[in-house]
Amino acid sequence: MAINKLESGRWQANCRPLGRDSKRVRRTFDTKSEAVRWERSQLAAADKGEWSPPQRDRRQLSELVRTWYKLHGHTLKGGKERQDYLLALCQMMGDPIAHRVTSEFYTEFRRKRMAGGLETTPGINGGKRKSRPCTENTCNHDLSYFKSMFNELIRLENWRKENPLAKIRPLKFDQAQLSFLSLDQIKKLLSTLAKSRSKHVLQVANICLATGARWGEAEGLRSEQIRNCRITYAGTKSGKTRTVPISKELEDKIFAENPHTGPLFQDCYSSFVRGLEKSSIILPRGQCTHVLRHTFASHFVMNGGNLLTLKEILGHVDIKMTMRYAHLAPEHLEDAVTRNPLAHMKN
Repeated sequence: MAINKLESGRWQANCRPLGRDSKRVRRTFDTKSEAVRWERSQLAAADKGEWSPPQRDRRQLSELVRTWYKLHGHTLKGGKERQDYLLALCQMMGDPIAHRVTSEFYTEFRRKRMAGGLETTPGINGGKRKSRPCTENTCNHDLSYFKSMFNELIRLENWRKENPLAKIRPLKFDQAQLSFLSLDQIKKLLSTLAKSRSKHVLQVANICLATGARWGEAEGLRSEQIRNCRITYAGTKSGKTRTVPISKELEDKIFAENPHTGPLFQDCYSSFVRGLEKSSIILPRGQCTHVLRHTFASHFVMNGGNLLTLKEILGHVDIKMTMRYAHLAPEHLEDAVTRNPLAHMKN
């Protein structure tokens, strides 16, 4: 019998309740006192003749995902979408028995996922489709989702072993420079959107450019969220409610063309994508509608806007997210011109 502290900082109880030659059982805990109580309970059950060896956990990884959602995930914003995403990853892994998911197993899966070619959900006529290569950033999100799932199941005492992915490090990669539209590109895009069959796509784009909103936030606006030249965004990605001022002209235009109660706009994402293609503006992969948010933030800073104010407007939780735009400030690093050693050398 022994209780040892693991490298992770948790405590592992290791005992043979029925004697020296009986089956060994192990279990890990967050504190030493929990490990001691568990060991004593096992020995007490053995003394009463009520102890039996624990059954091996034969649950598949997908079953763990569903259990996580039932116990915790349903309380999270976007929890259902997270569950569906994890189940899709389980399928790509071949839905292994959960206790067979090791660091080596997962890093090999990650390597194949980055290369592409893994089987995904059934395609046309039930055939399998092959996945596209994914980025380092996507792989890091995948890893954090699974790590969080195992940690939560351990906390709820539904997973008895350690987190099998705890020692896997996120991938390092060069951060892509955020793309934004120039004034000429904005004019060109808005002119193209004005010709769209959708009567809402131009207004939604204007709101994104005027307030830095995400496309879904602007497209999902209700009339009661716009009052006294202010738009209040609720149910946002960060969970924070934020209010951003707008011009009287924009407010009047919104209500002149839309109902004064209930939802203001219909789904017009596809119309924006088609308009962007017709405008011949080339954007980096993954920056379609989001370029409007980057454009607002970039021009805000270039025009002398304060970064702390921008943080509140965009609803960023961490100032580090907002600092990505710092290099666009007119005075950014200008001291390099006057404070370098050559500037102080005498002729």
